[in-house]
Amino acid sequence: MKSLFAAAALSFATLAACQTSHTYADEHPLASSGTVVFTMNVGDVKVLPNPRPDRVRIEIRTNRAVDQETMAGWIQRFEVAAGRATIEVRIPNHNLTNDSSTDVTLYVPPQSDLKADLEVGDLTIRGIDGNKDVHTGVGDLRIAIANPSDYGHVETHTRIGDVSDFLNHSSDDSGFLGKTEDFTLSGRFHLKATTGVGDVHISADGKS
Repeated sequence: MKSLFAAAALSFATLAACQTSHTYADEHPLASSGTVVFTMNVGDVKVLPNPRPDRVRIEIRTNRAVDQETMAGWIQRFEVAAGRATIEVRIPNHNLTNDSSTDVTLYVPPQSDLKADLEVGDLTIRGIDGNKDVHTGVGDLRIAIANPSDYGHVETHTRIGDVSDFLNHSSDDSGFLGKTEDFTLSGRFHLKATTGVGDVHISADGKS
């Protein structure tokens, strides 16, 4: 009986260890109104305004049993030069299980131009004023807009999925087999949001 209890305790301890969340963070100075270029292969990503408006910060969270050095190696590039931050993240695909998860939160100056390319995963952007050119290969794309009047040229596209865009008052939300929008408003920022397979949601900030 004691051996049975010991085995059960070991199993629970192993499960708890596997479910423990690990976090790695790195940041660099970046002038306000700079450009952030971000690419990643797999995982969910959130882009949020940094409370420190002169910094760009990345936080990686995972429940894999990895150390800080290993997680640091997933950031293959993090460079800032001439008002432009370039960040490349590559999450290893080996040793994946159904319980494995890794997500990234990117904190950028609130007034930043953003270029983002995520191969597989959901991409959420909130509270960032500036030009946006963002894409997911497979995954939903959600963008919350604080000031609709700031935007001029708007392009959205999905090959398989829906587009829901509160900026476009003349369009419905349907389009399971694909949908493309291309229209012009009176603002100064360009917004391009595309996905291969997934939904594109553009909403008022706080309502995404």
